[in-house]
Amino acid sequence: MVHDRFGSSQNGVDALARQVTPKRKAGDDGYTGSEDVVMENAENNALLVTNLTYRYGGGATFHTSAVSEPKLIDVNLSFEKGSRVIIAGANGAGKSTLLSIVGGKAMVPQGHCKVLGKEAFHDGSLNKQRMYCGDWWRTNFFHNLGVAELVGEQRMATPRVQELIDIMQIDLSWRINAISDGQRRRIQLLECLAEEKEVYVLDEITTDLDLYAREGLLGFLRKETEQRGATIFYATHIFDSLADWGTHVLYFSQAKVAKCSRIEDLQEYNDLVQNKSRCPLYTLVKGWVGKEYPAQAPYVLSADAPMAPEPPGATLEVTNLTFSYAQGLPPCLKDMSFAFNRGARILVVGANGACKSTVMSVLGGKRMIPRGFAKILGKDCFNDTSIARDVMYCGDWWNTDFFMNTTIADLIGETQVETDRCRHLAQVLQVDVKWKINSISDGQRRRCQLLEILLPYRPVYLMDEITSDLDIFSREGILAFLKAESELRGCTVFYCTHIFDHLEGWASHMLHLSKGTVTRACPMDEIQEYSKLIADGCLTPLYSLIRGWMYDEYEKDAGAKPWRSTEGKNLKDGRVPNLGLAGPTMTRSG
Repeated sequence: MVHDRFGSSQNGVDALARQVTPKRKAGDDGYTGSEDVVMENAENNALLVTNLTYRYGGGATFHTSAVSEPKLIDVNLSFEKGSRVIIAGANGAGKSTLLSIVGGKAMVPQGHCKVLGKEAFHDGSLNKQRMYCGDWWRTNFFHNLGVAELVGEQRMATPRVQELIDIMQIDLSWRINAISDGQRRRIQLLECLAEEKEVYVLDEITTDLDLYAREGLLGFLRKETEQRGATIFYATHIFDSLADWGTHVLYFSQAKVAKCSRIEDLQEYNDLVQNKSRCPLYTLVKGWVGKEYPAQAPYVLSADAPMAPEPPGATLEVTNLTFSYAQGLPPCLKDMSFAFNRGARILVVGANGACKSTVMSVLGGKRMIPRGFAKILGKDCFNDTSIARDVMYCGDWWNTDFFMNTTIADLIGETQVETDRCRHLAQVLQVDVKWKINSISDGQRRRCQLLEILLPYRPVYLMDEITSDLDIFSREGILAFLKAESELRGCTVFYCTHIFDHLEGWASHMLHLSKGTVTRACPMDEIQEYSKLIADGCLTPLYSLIRGWMYDEYEKDAGAKPWRSTEGKNLKDGRVPNLGLAGPTMTRSG
């Protein structure tokens, strides 16, 4: 029996099954072996992991021979069929490593990881029973494939695929090499889930889905377990609505299993619910993750830090803006108007297709519009180039092959690396400034990009879903940093997201968009529905508020499914790749 750092005892084995202490047998590759494992209901077992220690490297060539520090240490787990396992932990704790092993993507010696009684890596027949989704497609991988061409006409006709298309609102006219990363991820999910499997291994799959689609997909997966007895392993940093979805919580700490329990037996969670704590599951995991790191030092403003200017009018102002991506297309922004003053923290919400990112790109000067329709600090967003010095826009992420062996320290410069601001952000984002940007993961690269763009002092921050790849520690730290910037320097923060379990009490204002129009633009304390949810003791008032808005919006559509309208769109929806034959596509607005 091992005592974990959270004050409870566990042996890494779920309550559904028991095992005796195994005999250990050392292997040449550094793994520990298991010969004697006794389980109850072994025939109903979906996953059995026994004394698994794993390191990357150890290959046959010089470049692959180096062995990493252990990414998993003495892991013992067992789950029955039909389980829905929420896997949580800090960045680098071992979640993705375990899922890659369970998914058959990483080789381990036989006897250490079995799925449905078969060797996770060595038994190829498992690929007919198991689905793994964790490695996302690259932008330049496909050659103008359509959705039906990828999934296949036969599978496209099945009720299962049609249901998934509606859940994830996949437009059948999309061409995979001409859409956004978020849209491409939805198509990859469709392709992965198109066939029934007995085990689903899912690594952070819902970051690009709005609240409505996320709940729909989780509901679909829940039916898979309840109606067909499938088993789901789901690693995530997003805990909105998950407490009622999962059957188990598996928490990793520094490559070890620190907590493995049924949710109903998780006394810490039950205590939070009984005490009416806000967002209880998120609060619980936040407490666990907080023990992984030293306490975050509060952000201290430098004496020479510039204050945000005080314009005579609003800091952010959009007036009667109508915008379309190309001539002949209907406008996606329709007579839009809103204004927010200095120091506001604006939470931008809306369903997929509400045009949140389009508004963000207009304010960031990424879209050409006539003068007078969008201003920041009194300057025209597109036509006044001097505004670039005042606005930090984060919506376009670095590509994998952009950098040539450059460290983040070289990128930002030695002078900036030594500042207190840089040290604070590097600690919050868990960034080592010696990392070489072209040899780290996409998640690490995004954190480096956040460090690079947040380092200069700016009076306005435009941030489009920046925290989806961050663990709870980094997410809380970045939001605390932005809050301090608004309160101490008078900065204005415009933050668009689909994740709400960490935002209670953060925003000062709300901007709610629906189909390219403004539904609400007001201070949080003027939203009576939100105040009532808090007064009624709702444990997730912000999530419940926005969930109600989105479900009302979809119900008013009376089943309309605009993403299924394909007539002519494949020729004029602006998503066909620009081959450079006729110059750039022009836009119009006003």
